[in-house]
Amino acid sequence: MRIISITGTASGVGKTAVVRFLLKNLEDFSALKITTKHEGNCPRHSDCDVCETMQRPYTITTNPLQINQSGKDTALFKSAGARKVVWLQTHSKHLKRGIEEALSHFSKNDSILIEGNSFLHVHDADISILVATPRETKIKRSTRQIVSKIDLAIINVYADDSPDDITKTRERLHQIGCYAPVHIINPLQDNYTPNKVFLTHMKEMIGQPVQS
Repeated sequence: MRIISITGTASGVGKTAVVRFLLKNLEDFSALKITTKHEGNCPRHSDCDVCETMQRPYTITTNPLQINQSGKDTALFKSAGARKVVWLQTHSKHLKRGIEEALSHFSKNDSILIEGNSFLHVHDADISILVATPRETKIKRSTRQIVSKIDLAIINVYADDSPDDITKTRERLHQIGCYAPVHIINPLQDNYTPNKVFLTHMKEMIGQPVQS
């Protein structure tokens, strides 16, 4: 089993967009989405209701009718080309056991993209990618705790982000001790040369053919 972990410096940096970009451009990858229950106020200030409705230690969803519900990240992964999608919703104290069971839904020969910072707190990955963006200066404590495991960093940019914005984002990564190689990408823009450079690097790392 080959695992690529996609983490982020904060919510809203574009982890889902990066996972979709990789699913569209890498061959034969599945995806695991991890949602961890938070105690108290939601740090993401979102209205997903997962934390309020979870009653079991963890729940693993593989049913296509639930995976493919419009608007869910899991549906976006499937439409981007994921061979199989699994969704783990878990209380933090059951994270390790939940991940082990979620991974059992894949075969030992699968290649899996895993979205969620919590994975690296209890498990190792073959490649760990940290996503940052000039538009979000916050860096979560959970990111600082796993920074030593990061192999590559991505700065997710928009068309109007300036070179100075990108430089400041690099500096924020250095401030938390992340000195991994950095790629600049825009997963929403076609024919963007830095995207091709990043994909070439990824394919070389995992042994997939690189188109000339």
